[in-house]
Amino acid sequence: MSMTNMDIINSDISNIYNTEDFRLVGHALIDLLSSYLDSQTSSLKSQARSQTNKQRQVLNWREPAIENTDWQQPLPIKPTLNITSLLQALKSTVLNKSLAVHHPRNMGHQVAPPLPIAALCDLVAALTNQAMAVYETGPSATMLERQVVAWLSTLIGWTTYGMHSHGFLTSGGAQANLTALLAARQLAGSNLTDSKLAGQKKSTTDVWQNGVGHIKFCMLVAEHSHYSISRAAGIMGLGTHAVIKIACDDNGSMQMAALIKAHQQCITRNEVIVAVVATAGCTPTGSIDPLYAIGTYCNAQHLWLHVDGAHGASALLSVTHQHKLEGIQLADSVVWDGHKLLYMPAAVSAVLFKEPRNSYAAFAQQASYLFDDTTDESASTHEFNSSYRTLECTKRMMGLKLWAAFSLYGTEGLASLIDHVFGL
Repeated sequence: MSMTNMDIINSDISNIYNTEDFRLVGHALIDLLSSYLDSQTSSLKSQARSQTNKQRQVLNWREPAIENTDWQQPLPIKPTLNITSLLQALKSTVLNKSLAVHHPRNMGHQVAPPLPIAALCDLVAALTNQAMAVYETGPSATMLERQVVAWLSTLIGWTTYGMHSHGFLTSGGAQANLTALLAARQLAGSNLTDSKLAGQKKSTTDVWQNGVGHIKFCMLVAEHSHYSISRAAGIMGLGTHAVIKIACDDNGSMQMAALIKAHQQCITRNEVIVAVVATAGCTPTGSIDPLYAIGTYCNAQHLWLHVDGAHGASALLSVTHQHKLEGIQLADSVVWDGHKLLYMPAAVSAVLFKEPRNSYAAFAQQASYLFDDTTDESASTHEFNSSYRTLECTKRMMGLKLWAAFSLYGTEGLASLIDHVFGL
């Protein structure tokens, strides 16, 4: 009996989702990755290691223009690899030509050498593919993320608010900074006094719906702040000139006198301050701004304080180094990268808010196919639908790897990694 086209299609699909192939290639892939990891982390003390078993280089450098030529292949209409040749290609072409982030001589440019268990958790996240737009598309992913956010908020020093979450995870510090500053901008507009409005209608202060209009917004930012802050200002329509750079001392930390002077100048110019942005772990200098002094001033002046702790917030886990972040609890929002000193695979960042309700200010829109609070059932899940508060609609299960790391190693175990880096 001949096979119909539908039989062939069903057979092809069955092969694609063959669980036995998945099992076999999965075991082989773990063996391959373990050998790859071992080639980087083998002790440097073994000076007698043979040339055939020597530790690999940090980077097998080739000019990108030459490398690009070698990678170009025509669109594959028919299969060009089988399981065996795929594994060989991963070994020789992908892994061998990657930056060896676990190598002891890798200086850790941009991302950390991820914890192996965290990488396995990313495999679970990829296969289960929990979209997390609303609770029903990622129930366990939602609960994992809320737990991780609660732990990070506790480390900052914020009291938990029962079922209410202080924030969420997102793809990278740049997106996290943008989200926090969007919330700050919306609230800065809604809090304008009549004198600031200068004859404008109160409705114009809903910046999300009406735009910035004629309101002159600005942000007060340390001169060595990350470029994502200036980029956020451009994205938000404020213009990069709205970013007012505050002078730093010889150590790269924001000067309080310069901040106070700039604030007073903004008042004189009738400008609306979106936020003061302090840095905890400056990218070019490693410095930490005087968070307690800045936080005390901002709280007294009713200014939103945002702390970009992408690099340095993880020091909160270390008993030895957490004092360097004293005052971070005074912030209104904090950004914290997991793929830096928390040793997570890129990218996972937390954007955290002292007041949970402020996390809803960034995106004040309606989309009934996702957000429908007209029934008792939908209203009860409002708190658990992450798309209300994030730029991302489809978002992967980011919290699993952080949850696993905290659960397996505790804050003490993770702190030992942080202390090791500070020691270096």
